[in-house]
Amino acid sequence: MLITILAFLFILAFCITIHEFGHFIVAKLFHIPVEKFSIGFGPPLFRKKIGETDFRIAYFPLGGYVKMAGEEEGKILKTEEESEKSGVPDFYDAPIYKRILVIFAGPLFNIISAIIVLFLTFSIFGVSTDPYTKIQVEKNSYADRAGFIEGDSIILVNDTRINNWDKFIEVLSSNIDREVSITVMRNGREVTKNLVITPDSLGLINLVPPVLGTIKRDGPAYKAGMKMGDKILKINGAEIKTWNGLVDIIRYSKEKSFLFEWQHNGEIKTANITPISVYDPITEDTIRQISVLKPQGRIYLPSLQILVLSTKRTHAIIILTLNTFYQLITGKISRKALGGPIAIAKLSGESAQWGLEFLLGLLVIISINLGLINLFPIPAIDGGQIVISLIETIRRKRFSRKTRIIIQQIGYALILLLIIFVTFNDITR
Repeated sequence: MLITILAFLFILAFCITIHEFGHFIVAKLFHIPVEKFSIGFGPPLFRKKIGETDFRIAYFPLGGYVKMAGEEEGKILKTEEESEKSGVPDFYDAPIYKRILVIFAGPLFNIISAIIVLFLTFSIFGVSTDPYTKIQVEKNSYADRAGFIEGDSIILVNDTRINNWDKFIEVLSSNIDREVSITVMRNGREVTKNLVITPDSLGLINLVPPVLGTIKRDGPAYKAGMKMGDKILKINGAEIKTWNGLVDIIRYSKEKSFLFEWQHNGEIKTANITPISVYDPITEDTIRQISVLKPQGRIYLPSLQILVLSTKRTHAIIILTLNTFYQLITGKISRKALGGPIAIAKLSGESAQWGLEFLLGLLVIISINLGLINLFPIPAIDGGQIVISLIETIRRKRFSRKTRIIIQQIGYALILLLIIFVTFNDITR
């Protein structure tokens, strides 16, 4: 529970602070006074005034805000006439492009922070890869007909050296509908096969040994005493030769527990292990697992390559997130998949138990989600404020104080309904 709370607060504090800092720093660049910078809502737990700004950490950490001159916690106090009389610089007096940039800076900083966190993660931990290039061939598949056999080790595609499975998939993906030559090592000699790469499956998977990679703290395997690098030998007396063989036995089994036999530093150990059941609301499927990951290799890249990779990964997560939003809106994914603070807290604790690298990976996803959600055209959040600013520019007139307050209240009502809905989902899960 302590790990979950600390991990949850770490992710919330980072994502909210970087978001509000984006608003703050761009407002300062445009010489717009910032009166309050608050992480959390409600009465301040801690506060310190620096210059004109009252910096706060408040009791309720589910959000934050930056209050600029002319605002009051989301309610606009000044009319256009009042602003002119006061002589004090006002956010709503700033040119439209400055207002939009100040608003947009919050989500933008969430995206930029994702790239930075990924860069640091890859620099410290390296880039995980699947190092196994020995293959298993599906019967009657394209690869089977082309003459590949189980146990071949892929070493070349055209002139590109293959030293991990990720590289093999990358090269194949860049040669769709083209003929390539694939060279394998077979019984000590090189064999080359030519075939056209199609979008359909070749029928090749790599043979991963039943060796344990990362083990989740307090998971079934961890409690049984298993360690990273241990090799699974038998389950209920049946010999295990591949990682997929291990997964196939456990994932959908109805048996309550299994007798595992594994090798640790040359020593044979045994234990009865009861897998846990995990429900995936997106696939609406329940699987069983002992909370271990397959073994991974690590490669360390030059800084420029890491920056490029971090940017590409961030872009891929953005596209995946937007596609998920679209599927939720269109009903292709169940609304039950939506999660709120409870779900984030649970995921934070789970990620922390897998290790710091996984927690940072979740932080990247949450930060990107926060940035994108804030761009939705809903009143009271950034996207809604951008739309309102554009409408005021087109009509060349500021909305009245009463109209703005009504718009804000509608936005708050929508957000409250969403929070209630996702919290209900969290509880029922």
